Amino acid sequence: MKKWLIYLLIGVGLFLFPWIFPSSYYVHLAQGFLYTYIVVVGLNLLVGLSGQLSLGHAGFFAIGAYATAILNNAGIPFILSLLIGMGICALAGFLVAMLSLRAKGPYLAMVTIAFGLLIEIIANRWVDVTGGPAGLYLQEPDVFGFKLGVVEYYWFIGILTLVITILVDNLFTSRYGRTFRAMGNSEVAAATVGVNVRNWKVLAFGLSACIAGIGGALFAFQNAYFNSDSFTFDRSILFLVGVIVGGSGTRLGPVVGTLIIFLLPQWVQSLYDYHLLIFGGILLFSLIVLPDGIVGGFQRLLKRKRAVKSTAISTELKEASTLVTWAAEKSQTALQVEKVTMEFDGYRAVDEVSFELKGPEVRGLIGPNGSGKSTTVNVLTGVYVPTGGQILWNNRNVTSYAPHQMATSGITRTFQNLQLFGELTVLQNVMLGFHLHYQTGFLSNVLHTRSYWKEEAAFTQEALRLLAFVGMAEKAFETAANLSYGEQRLVEIARAMAVKPQILILDEPAAGASQFEVEKIMKVIRNLKNIGISIILVEHHMEIVMNVCDTITVLDFGRKIAEGDPAHIQSHPQVIEAYLGGEEVTKLVVGK
Repeated sequence: MKKWLIYLLIGVGLFLFPWIFPSSYYVHLAQGFLYTYIVVVGLNLLVGLSGQLSLGHAGFFAIGAYATAILNNAGIPFILSLLIGMGICALAGFLVAMLSLRAKGPYLAMVTIAFGLLIEIIANRWVDVTGGPAGLYLQEPDVFGFKLGVVEYYWFIGILTLVITILVDNLFTSRYGRTFRAMGNSEVAAATVGVNVRNWKVLAFGLSACIAGIGGALFAFQNAYFNSDSFTFDRSILFLVGVIVGGSGTRLGPVVGTLIIFLLPQWVQSLYDYHLLIFGGILLFSLIVLPDGIVGGFQRLLKRKRAVKSTAISTELKEASTLVTWAAEKSQTALQVEKVTMEFDGYRAVDEVSFELKGPEVRGLIGPNGSGKSTTVNVLTGVYVPTGGQILWNNRNVTSYAPHQMATSGITRTFQNLQLFGELTVLQNVMLGFHLHYQTGFLSNVLHTRSYWKEEAAFTQEALRLLAFVGMAEKAFETAANLSYGEQRLVEIARAMAVKPQILILDEPAAGASQFEVEKIMKVIRNLKNIGISIILVEHHMEIVMNVCDTITVLDFGRKIAEGDPAHIQSHPQVIEAYLGGEEVTKLVVGK
């Protein structure tokens, strides 16, 4: 069934509800369900997509209620008060996000708890403004002079709920939703494709707070009265339970979660004193039995039974290597690493390492375990800022660049420990690599304008070409986590290629791959060089290193001990002693 038809049916159902259940009790019940659902939708955007935990959303709920109510009582029209209240909540969300950027997991939860408690105390103690426990009395809401009675106000909430549902659903399926989900999976991997994780975290918090504020404002005018007792900490817990039990990160999860957290108390009102215990038990049961929530659990069952759509490989896709056009200029000195040092509490993991990368070449970076290879890669891609030396890229000092800035400059990487976004499909993983190249903005993505669809179609086709380039186009619609280890390596390379880099750093791309997959990886590396992309290859498979590298740099205990072509490295006495071993060298086949 087409999505617009589903929305139409929902809209008709919302409109007819007061006629089917004419009692004011049921209409008030429906109002409460809808504004609670709105808050859960916003929190799901934060927790389910971007992976940030909030235990203080009752604070944003309260700000939306008080801001809209106070402004309306001051004579500002209801609609304008609602819009200003939304803006205030968004600013509050930005502020909380800025204060908690360095916090993760339980520390982030503590920041949000403190925020929620602070707002609760202000609401209770600032009596001159908030009314405190005595509360605030409000005027009956009106829209352009038309008074909203109980039924009319319900319809108003229903329209807003439907609009928010459509916009958030559009956000889920757009590049913004993919980016939020990627950031929640792995911040480092998201940064290496150009995502400014800091800014996107702030955006996620602001959006979630804004939506929670709408719910709070609608709650405030439901009975034309509310007080500070409505914004206690247990309400924040309630919202979070709705997200987790329904299915964090799913599109239908907020509906199911709200049904549970809102309707259950109506059925067991005699047990209100034990409501926190009841919801705690529900949450514990869900985490143990259904860790993905009710909707997430059903989706997993359906995925097991559903056949994965295969992708036909056209002639155009088979010739994908000719369509990659961002090659670096040949013979150009691109990267200069000058006496780079990286210390950790006095231990030098990298000790004054220097080398140059010229034009489209494959530079091997080898050495025994603990020699500093991975640390060097982390320095070159901005994960670490070196404690000494400098990195010049096209005569520009990029020593202190963050990972997303490195990606913007044309340097990206794959990871020794795979960093695919496992919940997404293979195609979606690669499309995330185009993050820096999208032109459509936020409004275009949430409204799904014509320019959005045109851009999505273009990048979908380009992503398929890149998957064909690495031999993975046929599995474009497979969930990335279901691929073999070697296949995931190839997808990670395709995602890195989508950044359109001039330098691609491959950190042990053949680790865990079968011999067949190793041969495919070698072919891909050669093809990347042929189209003008420079490669820095960190690898333990000597067959790959000696057959595809133009120059090899050897590290030992953080220092460079040798550098040269494969033939030179094979016969270098320090390399043989520190790493290769005489017997292994004689078995190498140099096939260049």
